[in-house]
Amino acid sequence: MPVKLAALPGWLPVFCLIVMPFLSACSEPEQSAPAEPASVSVIAVEEAEVRPGRQFVARTEASATADLTARIEAEIQEVLFQEGARVEKGDVLVRLEDTTVKANLDQAQAELAAARAEMESARKNLRRGEEVASKGFLSDADLDRLKDRFSAAEGRLKTAEAAVDKASTNLAYAEIKAPFDGWIGKLNFDVGAVVKPGSGPIAEVLVTDPIYVQFEVNEADYVAFRRTYRTSPQVASDQLDLALTLPDGETYSHDGSLDFADVRTEGNTGTVAIRAVFPNPDALLLPGLYVTLRIEGQSGDMQVLVPQMALQETLEGKFVLVVNEDQEVVQRFVQVGAPKGAMVAVEAGLDAGDQVIVEGLQKVRTGTKVSPVQKQIDIQTGALMDPEEAAQ
Repeated sequence: MPVKLAALPGWLPVFCLIVMPFLSACSEPEQSAPAEPASVSVIAVEEAEVRPGRQFVARTEASATADLTARIEAEIQEVLFQEGARVEKGDVLVRLEDTTVKANLDQAQAELAAARAEMESARKNLRRGEEVASKGFLSDADLDRLKDRFSAAEGRLKTAEAAVDKASTNLAYAEIKAPFDGWIGKLNFDVGAVVKPGSGPIAEVLVTDPIYVQFEVNEADYVAFRRTYRTSPQVASDQLDLALTLPDGETYSHDGSLDFADVRTEGNTGTVAIRAVFPNPDALLLPGLYVTLRIEGQSGDMQVLVPQMALQETLEGKFVLVVNEDQEVVQRFVQVGAPKGAMVAVEAGLDAGDQVIVEGLQKVRTGTKVSPVQKQIDIQTGALMDPEEAAQ
């Protein structure tokens, strides 16, 4: 049964008139402000010359090595180098105790002097004997004995001379010298240790400028290389550019060249060992470093480059996210080719000038509106910069 306002207390209609507008306002849902488009960093991809090439995992090696070993048995008397230091050819690096070899040399020289005196006496006696024999005053038997003594003295003289040469050489061996300019490694024996020819190396001297870079290619690639250039790798090196990427990701500042290719394949791996050579004037490269070697031809085709950081992958293939003219995110599947520094060549799927998202990928999806912020990129390192900063 409806309630009549007349039957209600007099104050209630007035209360309803005051309160109902507020209740009505509370019941209406508030309209939220539209969200701001996500801010993303983009670069305008550009074309660059992409030359055909390959990358290889390689390892550096010294271009020459020499073990410093004892050639006589003696005690190490003095070490004249600092481990890890630069040495010059002819520098005395280790001095061995030489008292014994000096005494041996003195004895050999004394025996040589005696042999020379004996030789001179035998020569004189033979000369006189021949003069007397020619006059018939000396028998043939006595003359033969003089000749035998001369021959024996001559033999002892040669033996004494050889002994002096050997003793002199042994004395020279008491000083161990640098065989060439290079760097010397760790000392394996301390002063006071007795070393001999079978003791092993006292230290090692390395030549690191130039330095070798050893790598391997499979036999199919090697055959294709020979078919393309129809010559040896050394000769074809004039038509190729060789560059190194160091373990810290930086590009080495010097270019190299191919130096050697093995004349047979390795039976167990089916690969061919090849060696490149690089200048190393600052001794930045040490033997044993793992590096990335890139070999490129000296001409190529123009292709779009996209940052490797922008690439994503699904089961359908690799793709990038692009901002179109309507400020919307669009997915573009791409076919990638050779890497070039921090970039990778795109053979299909992108055009020069396309705005590719490089930062903020996790905040967006296909079809969403975004607020693009233009960036520049360093092709080699992948570092992003503002256009003003890149222009400086």
